[in-house]
Amino acid sequence: MYLLNHTDIRPAHRSLFERRNCIAIFSVAGQMRGAAPTTEPLYIQFEDEEMANTWLALLRSYAMPEVYGRWLSPEDGGLYRMWRQVDLTCLQGRNLGVTRPLADDVPAAEQDGRPEADAIDMDVYCEIVVNGILCGRTTVKKGIGSPDWHERFVLADLPPFENLEIVVWREKKLTRPSVIGSVTIVLVNFRRGDSVEGWFPVLHGGQASSTQAGEMRLKIRVDEEIILPYHAYNRMLRALHSRNHLDWMRELEARLKMKNVNQNIMSIAIAKNALLDNIMELADREVDGTLTCNTVFTKTVELYMSWYGMAFLEASVGTSIRRLCSEKVAIEVDPVRIGKGGRAVEKNVELLVTWCHEFWDGIYDARRQCPPELRKLFEHIRRLVESRYRVREDSNRELPWQSVSAFCFLRFIVPAILHPHLFGLLPGLPDVAVQRSLTLIAKVIQSLANLNPTVQKEQFMRGVKDFLTGSLQAMIDYIVVVSTPEPGGKGPPTPLSLSSDKHERLRIMNALRHRIATAPVLYREAIPLLPHLLDIPRHLAVVTSVVVRYSRTQNVQPSRQPNPEDKYFLDFCARCIEVEEQALFRVSKLAAKPRRQYSEPPCIAIVYMETIHT
Repeated sequence: MYLLNHTDIRPAHRSLFERRNCIAIFSVAGQMRGAAPTTEPLYIQFEDEEMANTWLALLRSYAMPEVYGRWLSPEDGGLYRMWRQVDLTCLQGRNLGVTRPLADDVPAAEQDGRPEADAIDMDVYCEIVVNGILCGRTTVKKGIGSPDWHERFVLADLPPFENLEIVVWREKKLTRPSVIGSVTIVLVNFRRGDSVEGWFPVLHGGQASSTQAGEMRLKIRVDEEIILPYHAYNRMLRALHSRNHLDWMRELEARLKMKNVNQNIMSIAIAKNALLDNIMELADREVDGTLTCNTVFTKTVELYMSWYGMAFLEASVGTSIRRLCSEKVAIEVDPVRIGKGGRAVEKNVELLVTWCHEFWDGIYDARRQCPPELRKLFEHIRRLVESRYRVREDSNRELPWQSVSAFCFLRFIVPAILHPHLFGLLPGLPDVAVQRSLTLIAKVIQSLANLNPTVQKEQFMRGVKDFLTGSLQAMIDYIVVVSTPEPGGKGPPTPLSLSSDKHERLRIMNALRHRIATAPVLYREAIPLLPHLLDIPRHLAVVTSVVVRYSRTQNVQPSRQPNPEDKYFLDFCARCIEVEEQALFRVSKLAAKPRRQYSEPPCIAIVYMETIHT
């Protein structure tokens, strides 16, 4: 393991094997020793996410972090380390398989006069390749040359950038798949920190080819950050902790139009064990608008539920959603859409009620698996509404329950039923007919969560009234359970079969703690914190980079006598600029040394300096 780099050990995207909790170990020639050394990736699956995270941290403790300037700052173990990520969404394809000369090689007059070629009916999928390594795979889409994927791949902890390739394959029933073409993006030259969306030509025959075989609509964001030692962020961190972290999220979004740092600020708050308190404090201030408005509070609660509640969500609706999709269940109860009436509508209503029962049974059975972090939040919201509206038995009796369901269902479970691919419950978009079935089921479950047995908007939905009426008491019981923490703050009961795994995990964590205790600062900080794999200096580096970039775009200037309401904001921006200046100083210090004095490639420094000055 000591011959590997940290970037060689990283989570494997679930699309590769349709399996969760996998770690990939990559190697190049000379890194592996043995009787028959190989450069083939090694994939290991673990029973749960926590065990996978624990082993990832332990394995990285034996590998080499990407640290630069080791001999120029021995007290820290180096000047800085690097982190890279590609966030790619494959949105659509068009004219795939239809070959023609590349547009740049054809005069405009000929392009205007050329007839459109007939689209080809075929099954296609894409493979995501970074630096020559397969990192992800889309689902197979059937259609005539214009598939819709909308599948996202977040590939983090990557090695120094080379190329990103999206290889488009045509799947065949009787023979091996064939390559239609590929999109190649040179990551070294790609602008950092900005999302780019557009149509990219699919080249048939390689990057130098002049033949195009369709287009891919992609959304790409490339991030590459210099990470300083933790102590370099002390002044910035003090400014960040001086207020509620959610207030920072709101102010940065309002003043700098920033919307892509919330996850990083949340991670910093979680590491300080302050996120739940911050959310509760903001709930106390915004109780009148917490149920329906889209505010920083509600958006943060959505992220919070996704952070702590994914296993709970999987237990609640994951199996039902996948069975509905695998059986391709098509439900339609609108007579206008069906084109028929009478018995056809009745059969579909019966089918809808059957599947609503299956979904609700799964949700209800999983109620005691609600994690303690969510229970504490839901309890606070329920009690807040009870005290705010002075709930009595004869009036407003349902408001506290509805306040809990407004988050648990409206902003978590129901969106997961509507868009299961966005929550990792499905690998890709469901078929159109199945999506309609999910929409109808989601409407019914939401009506139940609203404690509303009547369906007034759509006449044809009234057939589910008996289901709603018969399930109301169970819904109230569900809300009471998920908004009542277990005695002593304990989580759901752990099966006996998992107790040995828990002891093994604790043993590994103790071994890891002893291993990194004597490591240099940058080496120690490169090991992510368990159980959530938090890298606080990296989160701070991302926030710093984005704040500096957006403050320049918005022309934010420091003031000697700022208004009281501007003081915190301007001070925080100033601290971020200080960190950026220190990063530039360290990069320049490394770049100024003759190459023989260090083993790291100086191009990293040059690329970073060019990026932040553009």
